[in-house]
Amino acid sequence: MWKIILILYLIYLNYALSLTSVMVVLGNQMKEIQKDRVLSAIEYSKSLENTYIWFLSGGVKGYVENEITEASNMRGYINEKTTNNMVLDNYATNTAENFVNLKKWLTIKYNSDEEYEIVITTSEYHKRRALKIFEGIFEKKKIKWNVSKKACSSCWSDEIFHMKNIEKDVKNALQK
Repeated sequence: MWKIILILYLIYLNYALSLTSVMVVLGNQMKEIQKDRVLSAIEYSKSLENTYIWFLSGGVKGYVENEITEASNMRGYINEKTTNNMVLDNYATNTAENFVNLKKWLTIKYNSDEEYEIVITTSEYHKRRALKIFEGIFEKKKIKWNVSKKACSSCWSDEIFHMKNIEKDVKNALQK
């Protein structure tokens, strides 16, 4: 009996250690909040025993010539020796587009039978809306959350307004 338990444990251990974590960091126009999200994600990544891939998502909101994207800016905070494990989504302009672009990338990167976990880092004030949007795009996909604490003076109250646009944002992002 103990041999069976040992074999099952080794199989589980092999699975757990081979599972890739996709570390999604959602961008933000406010540099301080963006940096806080990245630093929170870096701290979380230190606790991982498995391999991980960074998926940094955020373009430029509105047209600003020569403006660096949120994703490119976030990359600057991550001190990785290689960019092989880093994906920059420089096109998303809102949370719904972040998740649509993530879903497209995951579909290309992984076969339907490959296992991976998604860890989303965003701000605490943004998590509720991000979860609703994620569920509207991914349906029944389990995720882990990592939240950063920094917020602006109006961030919590702004979320009340943004919550009203979730369905519209998801619909528009899926149509792009």
